[in-house]
Amino acid sequence: MIKIGIVGSDNTHAERFSEITNLENPPKGLHVDGARVVAIYGEEEQRTKEVAEKGKIPRIVADPKEMIGLVDAVMVVFRHGDKHYPYARPFIEAGIPTFVDKPLAIKVADAEAMIELADKKGTLLTSFSTLRYAQKTVKFIEETKKIAPLTAGLSTGPADRESEYGGLPFYGIHAVELLLATFGYDVESVLAVERQKNILASVKYKTGALTAICFLGNASYVFHLVAYGKEGYLDHFVDASTCYVDGLKVFLDMINTGKKPLSNEQLILPVRLLEAIEQSLLKGEEISF
Repeated sequence: MIKIGIVGSDNTHAERFSEITNLENPPKGLHVDGARVVAIYGEEEQRTKEVAEKGKIPRIVADPKEMIGLVDAVMVVFRHGDKHYPYARPFIEAGIPTFVDKPLAIKVADAEAMIELADKKGTLLTSFSTLRYAQKTVKFIEETKKIAPLTAGLSTGPADRESEYGGLPFYGIHAVELLLATFGYDVESVLAVERQKNILASVKYKTGALTAICFLGNASYVFHLVAYGKEGYLDHFVDASTCYVDGLKVFLDMINTGKKPLSNEQLILPVRLLEAIEQSLLKGEEISF
């Protein structure tokens, strides 16, 4: 049984991950075996108590470092990405396998420092939007191989540059990761424009593919992927119903096998791409990688 500590109670993800491990009859009947959330830390006392009660988490700690020696792994799930590095650092230094909820960080420098520290300490570290590992999304990405090479496409999802949780990355990370998971990581440049809080980012690939990320800040949204290839086209409306279970299984598999699901470059590129999109919006020009 892998004992997990959750750091950060403000995010609903803290509830979801504890429910699917700790409850005998979790919502929607989705359950993950082989793990249990045994401790939680949060900055807001009442909210932390609420999450602990809903997820039947037996221990609330006053300092996250109290978890060291009690847990086998940790999940840092604060809403604001600027909190991820300082809260993850003690666990990475202690060699405890660490999952950092999306985004890995708001600043590229923080993401680089986290990855460098994990490499130095030999600590298993990963971070991802669980949407990319949702069962039907994984199947869609596999299906795109049949229409390869992909030459164009689109990833759509919500985002708000004015979000109190770090601006564009807070929700924008989902659309970014879905694009990269589908089309790959050899990004060449990005050019972004904004109108009435909706943002369109043109992402060029070194392969010659031209893709777009549509961040919706002023419209009803759905997570949507479209892929065009030489042999046809496919589209996919992302089904998030299993994403917490699927994502947690990926993290647990990393712990059990010692193999990271994403390389260091795959971890950091979403942060770099989001930063480049913001720079493009501010400067009104194309940003190269």
